[in-house]
Amino acid sequence: MAPSKMNKKLCCLIFFLTTTIFFAQEQVEFTKNVQFYIRGDATVIGNNIVSKYQSKPFSDFGLINDQVKMKYVDVDNNPSTFSSSSASLNIPDRNAKIVSATLYWSGVYPYDTGVKRQRPTEIYYEGNNSRNNAINRIKFKGPTGNYKDVTGQVIFDGHGKDEYKDSAPYVCYADVTRELNNSRALKGEFTVANIRATQGFVSGGSAAGWFLFVVYEAPRKPLKYITSYHGFSSLNDNFITIEFSDFKTREAGEIRASIFAAALEGDSKLSRDESSIYNSKEETFTLLKNALRAPKNFFNSKITINNKYFSNRNPNSANTLGFDLLQMQVPSNLISNSQTETTIRLGTRADRFYLFFTAFTTELNPNYLKRNEVVEIKSEDASTLIEDIPAIKIDKPPTPKKDVIKTTPKAAPKKPSSKPVNKPAKKPIVLSVKAMEKELNKVDLNVPDVKKGYYLITNVFSEAENSKRWEDFLKSKGYKPKTFVNPKNNWIYVYVYNNEDLKKVYSTYKRLVRLNFFNEIWVYKINLN
Repeated sequence: MAPSKMNKKLCCLIFFLTTTIFFAQEQVEFTKNVQFYIRGDATVIGNNIVSKYQSKPFSDFGLINDQVKMKYVDVDNNPSTFSSSSASLNIPDRNAKIVSATLYWSGVYPYDTGVKRQRPTEIYYEGNNSRNNAINRIKFKGPTGNYKDVTGQVIFDGHGKDEYKDSAPYVCYADVTRELNNSRALKGEFTVANIRATQGFVSGGSAAGWFLFVVYEAPRKPLKYITSYHGFSSLNDNFITIEFSDFKTREAGEIRASIFAAALEGDSKLSRDESSIYNSKEETFTLLKNALRAPKNFFNSKITINNKYFSNRNPNSANTLGFDLLQMQVPSNLISNSQTETTIRLGTRADRFYLFFTAFTTELNPNYLKRNEVVEIKSEDASTLIEDIPAIKIDKPPTPKKDVIKTTPKAAPKKPSSKPVNKPAKKPIVLSVKAMEKELNKVDLNVPDVKKGYYLITNVFSEAENSKRWEDFLKSKGYKPKTFVNPKNNWIYVYVYNNEDLKKVYSTYKRLVRLNFFNEIWVYKINLN
């Protein structure tokens, strides 16, 4: 192993052990939510939902968050909502197409309202012992139309956990890609309402907010690798490292890369929190910083894009009181040509905060896709590979043996002729059953009491609860999933189509495998032997 590689692994191991030692509190491991190889880009918009004022911007950085008496932000003048704030999306390329939009919301919510009291020797906080546990139900509105009810998935809820009894932070998310596509909103205002948090006072200060992480396809953009992770980590004198891989940067030229992050309780007055990226040239982690984020006070109650406040929102508070959101370009000297992985490290030596989202984008070497024998999705203007991994905790399915599909090298382009050419119509390619089976990720299986045929399997589970969550996800996308159980291992197989006619199955497979919410899909040959 090369010394630089070994030093990196050793460095990561040390911080992993440090993280393990300090992580006595319950955490949720960071897992990949979406991953794309696409001609396009990613962007983020968002806003906080509790502040000192209901609708007026708050820009005072002279107070610690728990000194501010919080109230819900509510800007929509709608009696059906108790909290609301908005932010505007602006994708300048009119030919762009939104391919993924994930809405996140989070808050500090041990009780509905709290007060701060003082004894001769101490200050303490009391709550009203009331809390609405429907934290995953909110309202969402695009540039046109009315509010829509959104029920999200809960990533973490600290309520009822002794180690989080003073703050009870929570994080939820929902896939709202369809809503953005329906609104055709490359440019316009989005409003999120009825996010819950503690009003008044709470130890450490209340905080809450929301954001949209949007991935879009744009034919004129360079080919990019885009991935996002979510989870929940309580950081207090400890660090977490997240490694991004499965890419390769361009072989020459400056590399443009960005990171994204979202956190709760990043107090602007408390320092010693930081974010860094592994510098393979120097074989060490380098602190990230810009004009609005100091290297030793990186999470500081701001919503920023690169070196500027993201101000296209209502209210556009400079101090978002514990809700932190950022998109930041990585200095070009920290990402090398032909680099295949990178690691970011986030944490604090003093100011406690809760990290729940991070993402990474970088320009991609086009040859990386070819060398890894991936299949490109052809569109009118661009070649795009899209992978979208639903953020549902699942058991790892058994990996079927894959046949390698070799592509014939393209012939050199011919010189265009000025003479008109009448080309004969192409004959449709008809594949034999043997050829179709060779192209499929096919597995043979014998299962009693199951109708024979070819089955399109989308996931395999050992737990019924996980299977049910995946089925619900597929139903939300308009599918009618079905299941069968293999008595040999009691695993639950979730499928969306079956037929004895392989041609029909093959046709459906070729269509579904291109959809962005299938991580992988297999064809199982059931009871046909």
